[in-house]
Parts: sequence; structure tokens; C-alpha cells
Amino acid sequence: MIGSPPSPAVQRYGRGLEGLIAGSTAISDIDGERGHLSYRGYPVGELAEAATFEEVSHLVLFGELPDAPALSDWRAELASWRQPPRAAFDALRGLPVHAHPLAQYRTMLAVAAYHIPEPDRTGLDAPRRRPARILSWTAALAAAAIRHLDGLADVPPREDLGYSANFLYQALGRVPQADEVRAFDASLIVQAEHGLHAAALAALAVISTGADLGSAVLAGMGALSGVRHGGANQLAFEMLAALDGPQAARRWARQALSEGRRFPGFGHRVYRCPDPRVAVLEPHARAVLAAHGMTGRWETYLALREEVEAGLATKRIHANVDSITGLLYHPLGLPPTAFPIPFCLAIQTGWMAHCLEYLPDGAMLSPGVVYLRGGGAQRI
Repeated sequence: MIGSPPSPAVQRYGRGLEGLIAGSTAISDIDGERGHLSYRGYPVGELAEAATFEEVSHLVLFGELPDAPALSDWRAELASWRQPPRAAFDALRGLPVHAHPLAQYRTMLAVAAYHIPEPDRTGLDAPRRRPARILSWTAALAAAAIRHLDGLADVPPREDLGYSANFLYQALGRVPQADEVRAFDASLIVQAEHGLHAAALAALAVISTGADLGSAVLAGMGALSGVRHGGANQLAFEMLAALDGPQAARRWARQALSEGRRFPGFGHRVYRCPDPRVAVLEPHARAVLAAHGMTGRWETYLALREEVEAGLATKRIHANVDSITGLLYHPLGLPPTAFPIPFCLAIQTGWMAHCLEYLPDGAMLSPGVVYLRGGGAQRI
């Protein structure tokens, strides 16, 4: 929990509070030196291989992988919230068609919050209902925002589809193939939680004031809208899509390295080694690209990654998860401007888990600062 021991009495930290230890958590373990990420003790690679997003969201939020009866109950709870208030969809029609989908569905969620069917208190009442409602409402609203880019109407949900399959159905207007669902599900799983990053801290600050869980998630969405945080997967894909094949990628990368350019999708504040999420998603991305006749794009990605990682090896910069997710989302039919949305759908699970972990004993976050006295002040 934030503020709980053990924590050193005196800490040194860098820009952006890098290196600051704010407390303890039982939700995830991240080792940036060894490339390890686990949720509640389970390595993320094992979860992506053997579990569904419904199972992993239950694990992250409530601390345990569900058995068959618990999973059935959780899936039923998620399914019961697949139809947000129509007022949220009505609000979408008043928004500019080309507004960013992330901003559109953030606005829709704010409207939907006015129509919550029961009092939403900060206390731990209905701890499952509120996360389920947010997970399912945001999926439906995000799908509608994606379709709004092309002036298309929202698609009603299907009761026979799981979380990932139903989102893709509502966003794309077609029933996805099994391999597409599995790949998309894996992308949600590996991005479902990642410690106290900027958006999680924003959500936690809001929940600590006594605000409701929906407001905390909206705060996280606001933080995620920044290109330094949630938009990198779109930028990484657009960088790759502009390259005409592997050889062109190698030439461009060498030139860009010589000019000291930055590469979206490479480098990470935590990982000083290969990002473990990349290894999980690369086989899925390769398979989905091949199924859609886009093998050339996979080869271009490999060439770019090899050149950039070799050129920046001394700085310990590697491809991060943002480098690969766009390669998975593009062949499914999602537009690049919508790539941050699956990241948000996934990572909000972790935000809510941190909020629920903090609520029982947490006080309002109110850190102090050291005043730096200026030399020019004079007596009035």
C-alpha cells in the first residue's frame, strides 16, 4: 500500500520521481534488470499462454485465479454490464468524427457515470460490481468511438462471445477468428497491470480523496492520453508503416541512429533489458500478420528492431511492448488512432486493483515539497 513500510527514511530519486519508492503492493512484481513481470505471483507469460483476460482481470483485481464457479460468476457479472446507458452513445453523436477515440470514449464514460443505477460510494461496497461495470462499459463505449471514426453506428453486444471477442465484434462489425481473439486477449493480459506508473498514480490520487472508482479511472485515462504514456504504440506503428521493407528499415534506422533520433516503442523507464511482454506477443503478431498476408511487415519490424537494438546496446535500450501491439491490432482492422484504446482497456484493471488495495486504510495523498527560497524577495 502507498505509504506503508518498508520504505527508506531518506530516498534519492530522479526526474519524474524515477526511483522513488512510495509503498508496497501485492498486485504485481516488476524486475527491470532481469526482465520479469508477474501478477500476484504468476509470470505474465504463463498467464498469457494458459488464461483468458476474464481470468486475469479477476486475479489482478481480487487476488486469485478463479475456479470454474467463480469464473462463471465473474463472466456473468461482466456480461450483465455490456450495454451502457444510451445517453453516452447520444453524446458521441455530438462529438467531432475525427476527435481521438480515446478522448471520445473518455467523454462517453463521464456521461454514462451520471446514469449509474445504484449509489456509488467510495467504501468497499459492491467491490466486484463496480470494476465489472467499468470494464464492460468502457469496452462497449470504446468500440463505438472507433466506429464513429468512419461515421458508423454502434453494434449491439453478443451474449455468446467472451470479453475480447465481443469487443472486437462491436468495434469491427464482424465475428473475429479464434486466433485473432487469442492474440488480442494476450495483448490485454500482458498490459493489464504495471505498477504505479503515471496513470495509476493519477487514479490513486483521485480515489484517495473519497471520489468514486469511475472518477479515478477517468483520471487515469486523462494521464494515458499523453503521447509519452499511452500514445506510443500508435507512433511506433506509424514509424514502421512508413518503411518500405526490411532493407529500407535498416537504412533508415542507421541514418536515424547517426542523427541521434528517438524511436517510439524502444526504451523503457523500468526495463533495462528486453521487455518480457514483447516476447509474449511477438508470436501472436507474427501469426496474425501471416494470416492476413502481411508477412513483409513482420520482416520489416524484425529488421528495424535488430538495427535499433544493436545501435543502442550500450544504453541498454530494447523494444518495449508498444513496438509490437500495433502489429497485432493493424491486421485485425483497428485504425492506428485507436491503438491506445486496447492498452487503456487492459491497464485500467491495474488502476482499479491499486485503488481497491488502497481504500481500506489509505489516507488522502498529500505529499510535501521543499521550498527553494528565492533571492529577490523583499519586504512589502
